[in-house]
Amino acid sequence: MTKGVLLFAHNNSDVDYGLMAIIAGGLAKKHLRVPVSLVTDKWTAKWLKESDQYERAEEIFDQIIFVELPYTKNVRMLHDGFDGKVVPFVNSNRCDAYHLSPYDQTLLIDSDYLIFSDRLNEYWDVDAGVLLAHSMNDITGERGIILDRRVSETGIDLFWATTVMFGKDQESQFFFDLVDFIKENYRYYADLFRFNPRQYRNDISFSIARHMMNSYEVDKIYTLPPLLTVFDKDILLDVDDHEKLTFLIDKPQDCGNFWASTTNGVDVHIMNKQSIIRNKDKLLRLL
Repeated sequence: MTKGVLLFAHNNSDVDYGLMAIIAGGLAKKHLRVPVSLVTDKWTAKWLKESDQYERAEEIFDQIIFVELPYTKNVRMLHDGFDGKVVPFVNSNRCDAYHLSPYDQTLLIDSDYLIFSDRLNEYWDVDAGVLLAHSMNDITGERGIILDRRVSETGIDLFWATTVMFGKDQESQFFFDLVDFIKENYRYYADLFRFNPRQYRNDISFSIARHMMNSYEVDKIYTLPPLLTVFDKDILLDVDDHEKLTFLIDKPQDCGNFWASTTNGVDVHIMNKQSIIRNKDKLLRLL
């Protein structure tokens, strides 16, 4: 049985997702010791070539799988510390992961999820269909996360499509086909589950699909670990050669001041994408 990691990367005018996927894929390959593959488009690949990163991509990725750049009207606010900008967000084809993955067992990760441990190797053989992360944990443990626990104030629990593990089996295929159906009928499901449909979110589609396939029952027994998360108003300040990451953490009740925080040897979801890119040389040295 083949096992591997799959990433999607579609650049927009502001964020180099291709570069981020090289970093995330390289770290996953290093620490999980499994092959990694990339789903991307010709325009993202063209930029990787122009920025002299394509050869590195070919070294890291077992396969580079080309698809058409998905059409999207999706936009989102991305912060970089106190700065913020509304940018295009191309994320609507993750429902194709089942059909695109070359592996019998796949770990699908976002390109801003950096793996520094082998913890996820514990889940390859869990016989439970599709596994999702059931929550995210703030890196400080002190900032309350009010939003994103449910798909809406009165809705079902929100699971995270940042990490998804699935097999090449009938149950997984049905799950991803259902995610695609929910995406295509997003406004209907927004009315049904009472969330705002303005921005398409994989987290919501995956959560609804899981809820439906679980016979509308609440069940968190078979899930991936919570996501240790650094928010986009936080800043990745430094990365050393021993894989210690140093962050400046926003203090929401004390505007303009930060905590200093570090991680070492743990997987971390870094939502401030520009701060990953600013530290690209140090991160690439770790691969």
